[in-house]
Amino acid sequence: MSEPTIILHHYQGSPYAEKIVTALRVKGLPWYSVQTSPILPRKLLEPLTHGYRRIPVMQIGNNVYCDTAIILNELERRFPEPAISSGSAGAAGLADVFASWVDKQLFGNIRDQMPWGATPEEQKSSPLHATFGNKAFLADRAQLTGGRPINVEALRSAQPFLLDQLLANLETLESILHPSQRAFQQQQHNNKAEGGWILGNDKPTASDISVFGILSWLVSTKRAAEYVTPAAYPGVFAWFAQMKAYMKKHAHPTLDRVKFSGEEALAVARGASLASGGVYEPTGESANPLEKRQVGELVTVSPNDNGKVPVRGAIVEITKRRVVIRPEALEAYPDIRVVMHFPRSGYIILPVTKAQL
Repeated sequence: MSEPTIILHHYQGSPYAEKIVTALRVKGLPWYSVQTSPILPRKLLEPLTHGYRRIPVMQIGNNVYCDTAIILNELERRFPEPAISSGSAGAAGLADVFASWVDKQLFGNIRDQMPWGATPEEQKSSPLHATFGNKAFLADRAQLTGGRPINVEALRSAQPFLLDQLLANLETLESILHPSQRAFQQQQHNNKAEGGWILGNDKPTASDISVFGILSWLVSTKRAAEYVTPAAYPGVFAWFAQMKAYMKKHAHPTLDRVKFSGEEALAVARGASLASGGVYEPTGESANPLEKRQVGELVTVSPNDNGKVPVRGAIVEITKRRVVIRPEALEAYPDIRVVMHFPRSGYIILPVTKAQL
């Protein structure tokens, strides 16, 4: 294959993974799917992620991309057509703000409506209930969010009141996607059926992709189904159907979600490690002229909200929007030398002190 092989490490049902799957299909890219566990341990992923525990992770050769923000950025950088960026710098900034609202607000609203602590009887009703009733899953998510046990009784009793926040945010989305607004946008694009996307573009952008990935979780799991209906949110549901049709039309015809094993993914990373000879090819993105950190500096990188496991490595590139580090190869996999890409926003970069060496 002449193009770099895109490998997505994810698990079924992850809304953030669905966001990346959506982007891959909108762009019509070939990609390979490695199914991993929704909870730790992930032994075959560890040689690539070095402690980073959030999902999904994208791999191209021995380059590993952590966080959906940097994954979307990299897909656009490597495969600029069809574009999912929003055009002007101002529109791109607005898309970033919108994505943050989706990830922090809308995702949290939907997460709160999941069947946390489902009883053994409830767990028989669906895989979703089985997952959210699984004690190992609950313990893993407690560790992910700081270590405090999840009080499922308190969460379930609060769900009717937390529902207010979900419906309010869906109303915000409806105001953007209301049929009259979408019809106006389509007129602006010469009545093209592809018109009427979130930011008014003639094709879906990263904003549409972010919302669809998270909203599909709500629609597919049928949570709050009495309230979240086409009658209540006609614009949202019409847009949702349009997104599904667009992806079906534009997904790669033969190499969409090709099954791949963890061992095969490690073999790809091993081969790329040897082929690169330890040389990293920079992205060429612009750097901050006042940047104090230097290439070669040993640092740790960790999320600032949850899953705060620091990944240690030497900086190989640092730009305004990303930091790329090379961790030491694991003793059990000495021939797999990865470089890990993180977004600057939402991540903390700290120097490694002599005491930590």
